[in-house]
Amino acid sequence: MKRRKGRFWRFICIAGITAFLCGLTHGIPDRAIGATLPASSLTSTSIAPAATPQELPFSIAQISDSQTLLQQAQRLYEAGQYQQAIPLLQQAVLLHGTEENWLQQALALSNLSLTYQQLGQWTEATQAIETSLERLASLNRSPAQLSVLAQTLDIQGRLYLAQGQPDRALPVWQQAADVHQQSGNSLGAVQSQINQAEALQQLGLYRRAIAQLTEVAPALTEQPNSLSSIIALRSLGNALLVAGDLVQARQRLEQSLAIAQSFSDPAAPNELATSLLSLGNLTRAEALAQFSQQGRSIRDAIATPRNTAQPAYQTLLAALDLYQQAAEQAQTLQTRIQAQLNRLQLLIETQQWQAAQQLYPVIQAQLPALPPGRSTLEQQIQLAEIVMQRSEDWNLTPQIAQLLENVYQQASASSDRRTQSYALGMLGKLYELPQPEQAQTFTEKALSLSQAIGATDISYRWQWQLGRLLKAQGKRDAAIAAYDEAIRSIQALRNDLVSINRDVQFSFREAVEPAYREFVSLLLQPNAGAQQLIRAREIIEGLQIAELDNFFREACLDTQFQLDRVVEQENLSAAILYPIILDDRLEVIVKLPQQPLLHYTVSVSQETVETTVDRLLIELKRPFTTRNFQQLSQQMYEWLVQPIAPQLGNDSEGTTADRRIDTLVFVLDGTLRNIPMAALYDGNHYLVERYAVAVAPGLQLPDPKPLQSRKVQALVAGLSEARSNFPALTYVQQEVETIRSELVSTVLFNQSFTRSNLQQQIRSDAYSIVHIATHGQFSSNAEETFILAWDDPINVNELRNVLQARDLNAEPIELLVLSACQTAVGDRRAALGLAGIAVRAGSRSTIASLWNLDDESGAEFMSRFYQELLQHPISKAEALRRAQQALLQSPQYAAPRFWAPFILLGNWL
Repeated sequence: MKRRKGRFWRFICIAGITAFLCGLTHGIPDRAIGATLPASSLTSTSIAPAATPQELPFSIAQISDSQTLLQQAQRLYEAGQYQQAIPLLQQAVLLHGTEENWLQQALALSNLSLTYQQLGQWTEATQAIETSLERLASLNRSPAQLSVLAQTLDIQGRLYLAQGQPDRALPVWQQAADVHQQSGNSLGAVQSQINQAEALQQLGLYRRAIAQLTEVAPALTEQPNSLSSIIALRSLGNALLVAGDLVQARQRLEQSLAIAQSFSDPAAPNELATSLLSLGNLTRAEALAQFSQQGRSIRDAIATPRNTAQPAYQTLLAALDLYQQAAEQAQTLQTRIQAQLNRLQLLIETQQWQAAQQLYPVIQAQLPALPPGRSTLEQQIQLAEIVMQRSEDWNLTPQIAQLLENVYQQASASSDRRTQSYALGMLGKLYELPQPEQAQTFTEKALSLSQAIGATDISYRWQWQLGRLLKAQGKRDAAIAAYDEAIRSIQALRNDLVSINRDVQFSFREAVEPAYREFVSLLLQPNAGAQQLIRAREIIEGLQIAELDNFFREACLDTQFQLDRVVEQENLSAAILYPIILDDRLEVIVKLPQQPLLHYTVSVSQETVETTVDRLLIELKRPFTTRNFQQLSQQMYEWLVQPIAPQLGNDSEGTTADRRIDTLVFVLDGTLRNIPMAALYDGNHYLVERYAVAVAPGLQLPDPKPLQSRKVQALVAGLSEARSNFPALTYVQQEVETIRSELVSTVLFNQSFTRSNLQQQIRSDAYSIVHIATHGQFSSNAEETFILAWDDPINVNELRNVLQARDLNAEPIELLVLSACQTAVGDRRAALGLAGIAVRAGSRSTIASLWNLDDESGAEFMSRFYQELLQHPISKAEALRRAQQALLQSPQYAAPRFWAPFILLGNWL
């Protein structure tokens, strides 16, 4: 922990920066303390007497000069000897009082607070900083007073952040920035703004943090090789990482690393280490995102030896290397241990047991040397949570229990109830299998603590854990109640979903989704009653909202569930099917008009369902119908539709329906979203031959009305020429001309189809249909979900700004058609991007293609669709069905490849 003399002034200017994310927890790096300023004659206040020094290399009695005291305190602080520095600072406070140098006394008190913070002595730290601020408030405003006040506020913000109170740190740092500006210290103001961004990140307000850091970037260009530039770029990269913009995050973090590598300050090695640590976190996130797109976890992927050669696995190895480099470069113990912790976690995830077993004792041996404080306790909890995965195999359960008990005792001594809750909750998790009763006791205490401080972001974990424990004991009703509370807590956290855990946006399937599915599994037992069916459906719809929130990295939806109200209309004959994929079975809930919910179970594993979907997709895209396709499609039909077929009145034998259902609306789950339900095969007919088929995201339909009740005017945009490494689309021109002949249309074609032209047209007229024929991709990653305009791709978030450019009081777009788009190859969750576009567009209905058809069939399909829609008083779903049937009856286009990819999302009327 060696540091350069002369950096004493620097920390007080940048106190409070926590400039790196650290996997499951994030620590607060220690830096140098205080500054000295010219003496001033000011008024006095009473100061507490100094404590008796212990184990000092010199006697305080021999030192009568306050400047010498501060220099000695600085050396001890920078050596990590915080306890020994305290009496020196206390003596400096007394000497400044004797000298009536009140400004220096206030500064010494601030430094004293900072040192107490390193020891986790929050009461003493608070008293010292408050006394300093009281002293400063009694002084006349001057450049020197403003400078010390700004620096003291910076330290107070750091104190709040260290205690887990970013909501209190933020306004203090805002005030500090203002005071820095008043004193003419523009760099200090920038550093306080960087601190504000860290507080915003800890509050889960990542987009505000990004905006804050982007705002200070121009000021940092004046000092391109400064410590502030390194920290600001790294903080911006970390915020972008959490916000899901991995491309921009990499750019900023690599810039931070490049400056740190060329930085000549002695602080460079540790700044370099911290930037390497952040890059390691980013690289790991990139790998996890790749695995998620494949519908796999790391554990699933490495179960097959050939998967270790895949790019995603190699990316994990690169992250391991970056963590190793960070540990080797680190000058501070906390940074080194954090890099080692993240590396240990990844070694265990990739099942490199020998290397993990060797690293664990290295980390453990360093823990006693860490200074007291919340960040140290968080690192110990992280170590326990990581090693807990192997505790039984490595015979470490007693060691982990002792570690967590020690953390709990230290947190109790400082009244840190949040850390107390974490320690007890982790003890509950440790004993979940071997000692469930003891585990329940720990979990209930942890939950009580987290609820007492309103920490919903950790309460949901203990509620979920308690639900598992009660379920294992056969206490089903109590387990349902616990799971219900966990889900309600998660839903209450929608605005801060990504801040529940630093990895949550990349491990959503492990960190949040299982809670929903386990709860549904508990509810949907053979004897499930009406209320349990209703609740199960609400939960799965809530999961779909949470998935979209996670997809967009923000709470993007505020909806009510009103599909039933639409189905119950007397003049409609629609049924809603909710298939739910669970580990060991497939559950289907059905809503029929004027009837209570129905429910049936299919005994088929999640793995079998997902494998069948993968194989079916391959067969669907062939230009001819294969026997293998029919077998796979019939299997899906038997799972999803056959049990309810007699009650649908679908003209098959054995029908028991009172009236015929003509439209099936699917609220699809997981990988089922990737296949067109219209192509399900009953052995004789495709589903589309009997029903109009639509897909709903499970959300409220925006004012569902038939298209025929409005004047139809279309905006048609098309791109036929090769652009941005995408090939030409041969039949787009024909498609555009066909639509122009069918509808009153404004056309943007090739060069005129730009982002700005599209937005201007949307703003200028009330188009009821917007038809876009161009390359596009739907992905489980929002940054890879886009449509291609002439000048640039328009991603899913930008598309909202383009398509909702009209007046706020204007009617929404009735129908958005996306032709020639496709789901990302190899991405099992790609249809999430399609649902995201449908939601972001704000249109009542969206028609899109699951795969690209670069041939005449697409143009033919669109022609038939618009003819049916405009010439007959039918629903959009029925117009789609008739267009698909027309292709199905054509010898040239009878294979599902040509007619099946077009799906209708949202309002089917």
